Amino acid sequence: QDELKFSMGPENETAVTEFILEGFSGLDQRLQLFLSLVLLLIYLTTVVGNTTIIFLVCVDHRLQTPMYFFISNLSFLEIWFTSSTSIKLLVILGSGRRTISLGSCFAQSYFYFALGCTEFVLLVVMSFDRYVAICQPLRYTAIMKPQLCIHLVVAAWVMGVALLTYRPVLLYKLTFCGSNKIHHF
Repeated sequence: QDELKFSMGPENETAVTEFILEGFSGLDQRLQLFLSLVLLLIYLTTVVGNTTIIFLVCVDHRLQTPMYFFISNLSFLEIWFTSSTSIKLLVILGSGRRTISLGSCFAQSYFYFALGCTEFVLLVVMSFDRYVAICQPLRYTAIMKPQLCIHLVVAAWVMGVALLTYRPVLLYKLTFCGSNKIHHF
């Protein structure tokens, strides 16, 4: 049923090109369906909640302050961060196809870690904003201008994406041989 996919490497060795994810293989089909529906509900709640935050910050002029600007950017980031792994998990549970190609695995890994790193940098930026608001309340509006807020968010995205660009390059140079079964989901 699950075929092993291999290709011949440059040194006449067999290299893995596809992984089989065995995380939920022991579960009953009905339990897998129930689990996929629960995870889909959690995923949709996350996306709708974060989209609502972004919408409210854009619509309500009272919320157009640096703090809410950063919160809406964090919500946007959280949608992508959650989507980087949840969609593949839902496809695995819904379809029963438990394979992932080597390239897809690397791409998912890159986006997961790059978006997570971006989230950490954005949280540092948000703490800087709160530090200025508390320690320099009279100068807050002069320091935290909209242009600076945009620059800080762009810097967070650039740092998060750029800091982990080496990772897929190094992973791609590795050869994976032996068992292609991963006891994870």
